[in-house]
Amino acid sequence: MPRRQGTSNKYDRRMSFDDVKDERMLVMVDKLCVWMGGILGETLNRENLIITIRNGGPLCKLADYIQESVDDFKANNEDNDDLPSSAPQGCDFTCGVRTMEARQNVTKFLDWARKLRVPESSIFLPDDLLKLKGKMNVVNTLLAVARRAKDCGMAADIDAPPKIANAFKGLEEKFGKKFEHTATAFGGQKSALKSTTMTLSATSAWKVVQQKIDLILQLRGKPSYEIFRA
Repeated sequence: MPRRQGTSNKYDRRMSFDDVKDERMLVMVDKLCVWMGGILGETLNRENLIITIRNGGPLCKLADYIQESVDDFKANNEDNDDLPSSAPQGCDFTCGVRTMEARQNVTKFLDWARKLRVPESSIFLPDDLLKLKGKMNVVNTLLAVARRAKDCGMAADIDAPPKIANAFKGLEEKFGKKFEHTATAFGGQKSALKSTTMTLSATSAWKVVQQKIDLILQLRGKPSYEIFRA
């Protein structure tokens, strides 16, 4: 019997999260799977998330469900006319992952996400999913979409920021004394950074560190610490 296009029984670590060592990231992937699975009626996990959404069809379905909350939010709040007026249209839910239809699905979803006010820096490139070039970029986009859906009134349990002290403990263990100099360079002593609370303000030490690293790196997609933000 011929094998369906785009499917394979061969293990591909690019579609798995076995190579992700940061436990906080993995917790966020798990939460994302639970949230999306509940909406789509699928059992999603670290092993099948990328496989399931790869042709973009499930992403368009996700957008369709979120759009209902967006419509309600727009009806009850002023100055939100720029939010999307409809979910992606004309999507192909059964196409193979290597087809033009799959690329169109993904592109339509990303265009919709931009209208949802997901920052451009959080938008993955189509090939991050279609050609498996950046699964964590895909995850960061979906987390950003979930946050925007939550802003529009949809239930989304996707926030799990760690204690700031624990986050900096990890940096100190990795970089040693260099972290002391880094903390000072960012305008404060290490002890002051460690005492920062989880409530982030525009002038908090942790927020300043994030902003400065953003400016230094200027990378497409969110750095890994972006998922720590509440």
